[in-house]
Parts: sequence; structure tokens; C-alpha cells
Amino acid sequence: MVKRTRPFAYTFRVSEQEKNLIDGKVAKSGLTMREFILRSITNKPIIVIERIGEILAELKRHGNNLNQAVRNNYYGINTEREIKSCIADLKELYRKISVSAGGA
Repeated sequence: MVKRTRPFAYTFRVSEQEKNLIDGKVAKSGLTMREFILRSITNKPIIVIERIGEILAELKRHGNNLNQAVRNNYYGINTEREIKSCIADLKELYRKISVSAGGA
């Protein structure tokens, strides 16, 4: 791993309204102030997905269901319908995440 140094610091002044705007956008992004500013000035995307906790919980639930179906399949239980259902649900969830992230 390459050790990166950042020997330069920037300081600037803003009004209370500007500070509140910056702080709100940084908090909503989930990024650090440094990462938020670097992404902003380098035109890298800043993606905010509302209710990400709910989406991750649903993704975990579907993953657990798929694991159980596959495990049952190893024991000779026919789980083709459950596996296909899990795959369809995961595809729909992927579509929702893609749309939320600005994809098509």
C-alpha cells in the first residue's frame, strides 16, 4: 500500500447560511468533508441513496433466503421455485438501487 501524504491545508471563510448548506450536504452524502470537496471539484459523482438502511436490510434478507434455498437443495429438497423467486427479487432490488443511483 502506497503511503500518501497531504501536506497542504486550505482554510476559507463562509457565512452561517453557507456553513449550514455545506454541512447539510456533507452530512447527507455520508462522506467526509475532504472527500465531499474532492469529489465536487473533480466532477466525481456524489450519490445519496435515501433509506439505504432499509435497502441493505432487504438485500440481506434476500441473500439469507437464497442461501437457505441453496443449502436445502444440497440435501435433496427441490428448491428451484424458491431460488428463482429469490433471483427475481434480487434483480428487482438491483433495479431499484440502480434507479436511485441515477442509472437507467
